[in-house]
Amino acid sequence: MHSHLLPGVDDSRQSRFFFDRMLRCYAEIGFGGIVFTPHIDNPSVRTKKDRIQKTFEWASRKAEEYDLKTYLGSEYYVVDQKKIDLIPIFGKYALCETFTGTMPKDYLDVLRRVKDKGYEIIIAHIERYIWLKPDSDVMRSLVEELKVKIQVNAMGAMTKEGKRYLSLDMVDFLASDCHGDRKLVGELYRQLEKNPNVAFKMCDFFAQEIE
Repeated sequence: MHSHLLPGVDDSRQSRFFFDRMLRCYAEIGFGGIVFTPHIDNPSVRTKKDRIQKTFEWASRKAEEYDLKTYLGSEYYVVDQKKIDLIPIFGKYALCETFTGTMPKDYLDVLRRVKDKGYEIIIAHIERYIWLKPDSDVMRSLVEELKVKIQVNAMGAMTKEGKRYLSLDMVDFLASDCHGDRKLVGELYRQLEKNPNVAFKMCDFFAQEIE
């Protein structure tokens, strides 16, 4: 659901050689597909947007060798953008991240404009945002008004905040957020085993979208 593996596109740590090894790892553990989500508008990452589509097409051909399905999206960094320019997963889901330390002044307004463009919002690695709490007014706006889906990273599922979101049954997706560390693939598998309710949600989601 959330990975940075396309070589030479954003802050992936993959060469084309090691990308092949990463695909083998996903296949051997038992995953059937990967969603590539290169960064868009992240102030700390220089994403080569012109390379995304061509590299994705190359990656998809390589993935076929391992019977892996591939899907393209992006991880959209919400700040104060006037123009919404992202790659939606399955053509309709916007995976969104933002500052971890403080909420941007226009955060909810930008997300509303993302929603107004017809996208459904997925909040990436929600456990990282120290300013956002499950019982806060901002969370109520996200869940009740914007109808967001919530994603937690596999490693984040072991943190206090990640465990809290999981215990409240607020998590729709667990993801590796993998930039090239093969251990994260195994950790994702373990966390899905530990959280079958999330695994079932994910299976239902992908079954509906892939049909």
